[in-house]
Amino acid sequence: MSPDHEHPDLAGFQSAAKRAADGLLTARSCTVIAHIDADGVSAASIASSALANAGIEHGVRFVKKLDEDELKRVNAEPSEAVWLVDLGSSFFSRFEHEIVCVSDHHIPEVAKVERRKGQNVLFSFEGEELHLNPHLYGIDGAVELSGAGTTYMIAKNMHLRNQDLVPLAIVGAVGDLQDSATCRLRGLNRSLLADGEENGSLRTEKDLRIFGRETRPVARMLQFSTDPMLPGLTNNESACVAFLIDLGIDLKEEERWRSWVMLSAPERRRVASALCDLLLDRGYGARAVHRLIGEVYILNREKSGSELHDAKEFSTLLNSCGRYGKADVGLSICCGDRDEALAEGIRLQQNHRGNLAEAIALVKDLGVQRRRFVQWFHGHDEILDSIVGIVAGMVLSSGEVQTDVPMIAFAYAEEQKVKVSGRGTREQVNRGLDLAAAVKQASEKVGGTGGGHNIAAGATIGMGKEMEFLDAIEDIIRVQMGEPTSSP
Repeated sequence: MSPDHEHPDLAGFQSAAKRAADGLLTARSCTVIAHIDADGVSAASIASSALANAGIEHGVRFVKKLDEDELKRVNAEPSEAVWLVDLGSSFFSRFEHEIVCVSDHHIPEVAKVERRKGQNVLFSFEGEELHLNPHLYGIDGAVELSGAGTTYMIAKNMHLRNQDLVPLAIVGAVGDLQDSATCRLRGLNRSLLADGEENGSLRTEKDLRIFGRETRPVARMLQFSTDPMLPGLTNNESACVAFLIDLGIDLKEEERWRSWVMLSAPERRRVASALCDLLLDRGYGARAVHRLIGEVYILNREKSGSELHDAKEFSTLLNSCGRYGKADVGLSICCGDRDEALAEGIRLQQNHRGNLAEAIALVKDLGVQRRRFVQWFHGHDEILDSIVGIVAGMVLSSGEVQTDVPMIAFAYAEEQKVKVSGRGTREQVNRGLDLAAAVKQASEKVGGTGGGHNIAAGATIGMGKEMEFLDAIEDIIRVQMGEPTSSP
């Protein structure tokens, strides 16, 4: 468990999961409401499959966020039960539907919050509500259990056959970057991996963690690596080709470009060793080497070399669906459609990659603005509000900006609103950063709403309120990171 959560109430958490499962099983119909990102789509798929296995009539609706209008829709749902996944904790006390279940991992609405080493740790939750959130039991929902994982814990208590859904919980965790800080999943996520290994649906390997192991030609996999940056190789296709040829790696097998998983074990070791030497020779240090190699998670029942075989690639495909209003396509893929839905998902992913590349280029042109305790950029209407958070994270990890303070990104949204996305690093969190609290407080000061995790959070504010928001959040982060008085 995380050192910031030294006394998790695992028994209480398990009891709450059983209580939620029992409550849902009393309903004859249910509406599942889910967030649109990879974690939300994975969670929705777990919930939908569990309800189908129980013979409960249900439908699934995806939303970008919970707001006052969506709250009214939830409370007016005609189904006997409503199950909110990967969202809902911040509104829990305002739900009025007869049966409401929430399986979420964002910091919840709660009266008692203890600060411990810069983390929010929530305790003393009592009652018979169907509300499962790891934070309520001293478990860090930012890194130890995702929304999909929380939903899986309920599904598993509905029937043990739902243990077959555990690969989707791992896809959700990886999609939520819960393996990013330590290059491996931790906390309750380890028990989920054990479930998958027990039933043969998952396996864990130690390998390069660079995206595209299954589907990209090896040279392109290296070319687009940003975590870590590969000096002289990242963004340089010809250098990547020369690097591999110098190592004696055949780039093609007959007419087919070879991906990383097509290389032999000795070839992989040769490339990995050379990459480690490259990082050390260029002065990047042991940390970069550590980020290069770590755990990867393989879905054994998916086709090797496909977008679904590796959890990281699967989660990226789901993100590509959800961010462009096609979360239902991701749901169909998770529920087994390997024909039309998968083809549509791959098309959306290709479009997503192009949009991200254009957005990164735009940020480079605009430049990142630096203040003392935050840095920021504004995508206006040129970066989609649904991907601006991903862009913020990519810019922060690009190696081209400083990483001592968090990144705040803006983009125009619907109804004269502005989407705000904040991204930090694990080192910043260790120094006291809590973006969930900072974004929530700053957005409320300017008449908006927000929340999230200590390392990543989002908000919606009014157009024209951006500078006021930056002033507010900088004051909050200044205090969080140890300087209680404003600079002159």
